[in-house]
Amino acid sequence: MNIPKIKTAFIPGAGRGMRLRPLTEKRPKPLLPVVGRPLITFAMDHCLTVGIERFIVNTHHCPAAYDEAFPERSWRGVPIVFRHEPILLDTAGGLKNIEDLLTEDETILVYNGDILSDLPLGLLFEGHAASGREVTLALRSEGPLRNVALDADGVICDLRGLLGNPGLRRCLFTGIYAVEKDFLRRLERDKVESVVPVFVEMIREVPGSVGSVIIDEGGWEDIGDPVAYGRIKASGPRLCYGRGEGEQPASADRSGSGGDGEARAFIRTVLGLSADVDISLVPVGRGGSNRDYFSVATPGRDSLIFMRYGRSREENNYYAEIAGFLREIGIAVPSILGHAPDRGLLAMEDLGAEDLFSFRDAPWDLRRPFYEKTLEVVLKLHAFPSELFPAVGVRLMSGFSRELYKWERDYFREHCVMKACDVRLTKGEEEALERELEILVRRLLETPPILVHRDLQSQNVMIRKGEPFLIDFQGMRFGSPFYDLGSLLYDPYVDLREEEREILLRYYFDRSRSASSWEEFSELFLLASAQRLMQVLGAFGFLGLERGKPHFLAHLPTALDRLINVTRRAGTLPQLHALARRCRASVGT
Repeated sequence: MNIPKIKTAFIPGAGRGMRLRPLTEKRPKPLLPVVGRPLITFAMDHCLTVGIERFIVNTHHCPAAYDEAFPERSWRGVPIVFRHEPILLDTAGGLKNIEDLLTEDETILVYNGDILSDLPLGLLFEGHAASGREVTLALRSEGPLRNVALDADGVICDLRGLLGNPGLRRCLFTGIYAVEKDFLRRLERDKVESVVPVFVEMIREVPGSVGSVIIDEGGWEDIGDPVAYGRIKASGPRLCYGRGEGEQPASADRSGSGGDGEARAFIRTVLGLSADVDISLVPVGRGGSNRDYFSVATPGRDSLIFMRYGRSREENNYYAEIAGFLREIGIAVPSILGHAPDRGLLAMEDLGAEDLFSFRDAPWDLRRPFYEKTLEVVLKLHAFPSELFPAVGVRLMSGFSRELYKWERDYFREHCVMKACDVRLTKGEEEALERELEILVRRLLETPPILVHRDLQSQNVMIRKGEPFLIDFQGMRFGSPFYDLGSLLYDPYVDLREEEREILLRYYFDRSRSASSWEEFSELFLLASAQRLMQVLGAFGFLGLERGKPHFLAHLPTALDRLINVTRRAGTLPQLHALARRCRASVGT
């Protein structure tokens, strides 16, 4: 999922927690212990899954307790800024009180510090970015207090009945919302005020001005009274959002070697095994996604692959649906053996250990048939008529668009050019590069959109008994076929000589019955390869620097060499070519 960037999360922590007294007499409610750590840290972990880079927490009751809980003023290396309120300002007043900490046009995430949730925050971010509104609330269809009224168009028309409009549907407000800094101009400094009447006044003035996204995926619980707190203390939170490498869900059973109780229980259910059957879980792979893979062995059975995925990343939720669709149309993918979408657990066929990457050092005569067979699979995917794609039952990510292409190049400039390579462009250079890349995008958008894998590199093509199987297809969408060809033939993990690359490209061209000439086909291939390499380089920088996976940084020189080669051969990308050369010089060998 292409989640719009929000860097700051405001977590209200100033309340007195009156309903939880006497537990909150000497500490704020967000610092109540849950499985040995403050309640607020679960909200922080959830925020980290969508790239939050700074927390702001307001304080009032027992402020010194926060200093004790966070002596370094950080959580998992992410800084926490505390803003004290001598007079408790309520939710709107608390927001106004942090206005000076925000940049001029900043969007922030507001996340109540007394809830436990693993709903996919990316859906809120995308919905907010798409709506263009000052504020977007995360709602749920069910819950204990459904006091948000929606009209026939699904737009918020009242909150808490303050406008007397019952609407046609009622939802629960989760206490999680995205808000633009512009919203804060509606608030008065030092005024004790709740955000709800402010939202209501916005709706009164301009119906539809408060946005919403209904997110029923994941869990949500308000720890607002002793009963709820006692229950969560006894059972522990059951959360399964995207995690950093090496972490486990909050409720994971860490007993046993290399696995957890939830995974084993799921696998036993899938395979119909009794509780006394031994199950071995061995971690496999170290990719860039928030998906954990394990090889599963049980006595007397073939091995299988268990995947545990973070549901906050939208595309992860689509894996099983897309797998079923691809198998129906004759595309070789692993069989899905079991799926628990509410927990982000999936069991699938084990295709073995060999992938296209495994043959990177093999002689060309051995590698060539594997690549040609892979291209045959890709041709079948690309040839599927878009009008026959099932309208329901198979969800896809949004197709390639001008906005997505721009996001990829901005991703490249931020995480590769500026952060990983420490290269800065002048305003004139930025403008010239942007004009050049806009032309690139225009050319790609002229190609009719078809189904594409989106991440068709060598490690996502398994080889079993000499035949290719596609994996990691959860990002499948409609787009240009040349993007897939660039992914495969300019793969930064595998070296192909120019003559080998051309042989494979002609193989696809001859069988695709393209209406384009070879010259035009080759031009589009180079342009799409440049676009794909920008996305890859951005990912290497992001994963290496932001997600603590430095092994991705080792691939920067090779990927930049690929981009230099592509832009030189294209001949129409001089600005990108020069930038790639500057970046390459900065990273060394």
